[in-house]
Amino acid sequence: MAWTDLMAANDHEAVGAWLASKKPGSSEGELSSTQRAYRKEAERLLLWAVLERKTALSSLAVEDAMAYRSFLADPPATWCGPRYQQRWSPLWRPLEGPLSAMALRQSLIILKSLFAFLLSQSYVTGNPFAAVALPSTPQRPLGSTRAFTYAQWDHVDGLLQTHADGEVQRRLRRGMRWLYATGLRLAEITTAKCEDLERVEYRADDGSSATDWMLSVIGKGGRSREVPVPAELVDELGDELARHGFERQVGAVNNLGIHILARFDARLIRPAPWSASGLYQAIKAFLANAAMGLDEADAAQLKKASVDWLRHTHASQALQGREGQMGMPIQVVQNNLGHASLGTTSMYLTTEREERMKAMRRFWKANIRIRGA
Repeated sequence: MAWTDLMAANDHEAVGAWLASKKPGSSEGELSSTQRAYRKEAERLLLWAVLERKTALSSLAVEDAMAYRSFLADPPATWCGPRYQQRWSPLWRPLEGPLSAMALRQSLIILKSLFAFLLSQSYVTGNPFAAVALPSTPQRPLGSTRAFTYAQWDHVDGLLQTHADGEVQRRLRRGMRWLYATGLRLAEITTAKCEDLERVEYRADDGSSATDWMLSVIGKGGRSREVPVPAELVDELGDELARHGFERQVGAVNNLGIHILARFDARLIRPAPWSASGLYQAIKAFLANAAMGLDEADAAQLKKASVDWLRHTHASQALQGREGQMGMPIQVVQNNLGHASLGTTSMYLTTEREERMKAMRRFWKANIRIRGA
């Protein structure tokens, strides 16, 4: 057997080593959101190689990689199932359906990275995905089709206010309001803890003293940032802590390690965090129910909406501002979202055609004098 740099006895261990290399810093514990995304792509390929090609992942050739690209674009129904089923569930499947051009591109990029790592460690002799063409993905405005209108969000927020008052319902209300108010990603809100919050006192625009909070977040690529959080949401969290026998002061020593979206319903000495999949499923179910009674267009929007829509809505509405209000500076929104590039944030500046026309009509009416008008 030839010596290799990678001490892996099989493909599963080799993939594990690759995932470990993606862990930010020297942190321990559960996988990061990046690692989970990478694991998903590697697992799909491992399953496909064994079940469809009857070969090991490390034995795949260029022809196999091209066949896998076609497979992802049009997978058999037996490989598809609902999203966010638990991995141990008999309903779990590797795919929801055919991948979009953007998702397919991302999958191939990740697998190319996997084989580049294995090649650098002398575990394989070539990278079969290096020769696979990536699909083109024309860029679209991020906020144009996956964000709520003000009327839709007001409807959702109104339902949240009148939601049942059990622990699970209050937790869902907190989760959705935090996501909308801050623009956090799903993985960021579900990993945030009480000690990540810091009280900030400052002068408001009218000169009065104000108090809100900053949440320290580790986002994509291990980049850290601080995201403003309204005091009302932190007070609400304090109420929930006190309700379950913990210190009402969020920053109290006894609250160290408690997640902001902790599951206080569990019979544990210390509450467990709400999982990303649990929050995702709860929000999807709530939005589907919120669609009832709306007109066809609004109902369709809410039924297809998911967690990401709250982030997109935060961005587009913060930049646009309600009628009669100024939008926030783009640099503020960029920091909230954790975008490395200002250009990414600027994509949310695109508004719907009707809103653009109304805004321009106000400008024209105020500033252009037409002879005879």
